[in-house]
Amino acid sequence: MVAFANGEQKCRSLNNFSTLTSIISALATAPIHRLTRTWQQVNGKTKDILESMRKLMASTKNFAEYRDFLHKANPPCIPFLGVYLTDLTFIEDGIPSIIKKTNLINFAKHAKTAEVISDIQQYQNAPYPLQPVPELQDYILSNMRTAGDVHEMYELSLAVEPREREDEKIARSVALMSYS
Repeated sequence: MVAFANGEQKCRSLNNFSTLTSIISALATAPIHRLTRTWQQVNGKTKDILESMRKLMASTKNFAEYRDFLHKANPPCIPFLGVYLTDLTFIEDGIPSIIKKTNLINFAKHAKTAEVISDIQQYQNAPYPLQPVPELQDYILSNMRTAGDVHEMYELSLAVEPREREDEKIARSVALMSYS
């Protein structure tokens, strides 16, 4: 989990909100989220970092905290495109293309679309001063090829931490309470 905390800090320092969201999503998948006993061993500082990431990228109030943070960030930046895609979908589906009373093109709709696209483009204008690391790229590609699908990951998760019977959960909870 130290690597996780370092990765989170690196994502924030690089304004890489796309990867930050990927990390949050990966940790929320069933094969990882279900590892109750494993999560209990994660230190409080790491859990706090994860919680701050979740809070930053939360969809509440139309991603308000993330949007605020993003607009204060200095490029270069890799935004989370899901927010923009949601905005574009709402514009497309929620605003008529033709104004019914006048039967004219709704230019306000197209102006909103252009505004969202312009917002995305501003982050493409500032390149990162990073150099490729072929060994790291090879490592990532190799692991992606052998990762398997979510069903295989769930089976691996069960091998690491088998399901507990209800009486085992109660016994573990009691033990934890008496330990604290």
